[in-house]
Amino acid sequence: MTDELGRARRRPLPIIRARLCDGCGLCVRACPNAALALRRGKAVVVRPDACDYAGLCEAVCPQGAIQRPFEIVLPDADDSGVE
Repeated sequence: MTDELGRARRRPLPIIRARLCDGCGLCVRACPNAALALRRGKAVVVRPDACDYAGLCEAVCPQGAIQRPFEIVLPDADDSGVE
């Protein structure tokens, strides 16, 4: 596995809940990087390395089937840079 591929797999990706997706394709058309496609009538991330996590797909989904998870990381007191 190349370093670039390894980094792409560690990046967050939109979560698409298939049970809510109605296959309208708005997210696929909204994605500027062609990271999404319709497969068997449902949206899926087909090019994870192309996803820039901008959120256009989430914004246009009328069913609320797409979510972008976020992780909030707070620095430890030891990492604050204050001595």
